[in-house]
Amino acid sequence: MRKTALQNLVTYAIAVAIVWYVARGVSWVRVADAARGATLWLFVSVSVAGFLCWFVGETILYGRLFSFFYRATGFVELLPTTAAVYFLQLVNSYVASGVYVLFLHTRKSVPWITSACTLMFLAYVDVMLLSILTLLAIVLVPTSPIRFGLYYAAGVLGAGCIIASFWLIWGARLGDGNWLRWIYDRPSLLCFRVARPSHYIKLFAIRSVIFLGVGLVLYGQFASFHIALPLTQALALTPFIVAIGTSPFSPGGIGTTQLVFTVAFARFASKGDLFALSLAVTAFNLVVRIPMGAVIAKPLVEDVVGVESELITKPTARRA
Repeated sequence: MRKTALQNLVTYAIAVAIVWYVARGVSWVRVADAARGATLWLFVSVSVAGFLCWFVGETILYGRLFSFFYRATGFVELLPTTAAVYFLQLVNSYVASGVYVLFLHTRKSVPWITSACTLMFLAYVDVMLLSILTLLAIVLVPTSPIRFGLYYAAGVLGAGCIIASFWLIWGARLGDGNWLRWIYDRPSLLCFRVARPSHYIKLFAIRSVIFLGVGLVLYGQFASFHIALPLTQALALTPFIVAIGTSPFSPGGIGTTQLVFTVAFARFASKGDLFALSLAVTAFNLVVRIPMGAVIAKPLVEDVVGVESELITKPTARRA
């Protein structure tokens, strides 16, 4: 608990430091004017749509992921866990990810390390998809500020393809004495070993729909603050926004949202307008996620109690 509290303190300190850094030179009069002039109903409408896109989309995504490699996982079954993750992301991103690990262990009887590696597999899929979308955005919208990431995205995609070829093609052909074959045979890396191209394609498709929704919502949020952001630019910058916004050093998007908005979109509006919009987006995320704590309390406590019972019972059984 002390370690977690320290992590939270450091994370929020970094987030506040980023906000302070971005706020330097901002005209607060301009921020207030931008907030007053915004079309509130449009901002709330598109932001709610964006939240539902993320929440429903990720519930489906994780449900498919778990169903591919373990027992069938339904949408309704996974809803409380997704709500828990979204709430705990305000507290600690690492703890939030652990909720999915807890779900797999308690509800699907998956070993702890294997559960963690399952999330690592999805993170690998996400990184591959973001690199692909970044390269597509650079090709299709050459004027986008995301162009600076060309070589990074190409390098990540190249490394990802080598990793994919290892699991799909040549890893199983290695001799038993090869250290790479030892990695290939690890029980905890089951999902990497079992995944087929069809699994990758289906996960890519679900996540791509979520990212498309993010781009459209971003366009709507800018329109609500009367900032003329072309739709093509909003879609092109979506991979960068997603990559930075989901950083573990960004509790609820605090700090990174302000940084990304004021830097990536600097040529489309004044810093005051962009800072006002970024604050509105962050405030909305906080307002919509905090009530989830009441929703997830009971099922999360039940799972934790189940784990405590397991940890107590196993040592007793070994001594007997």
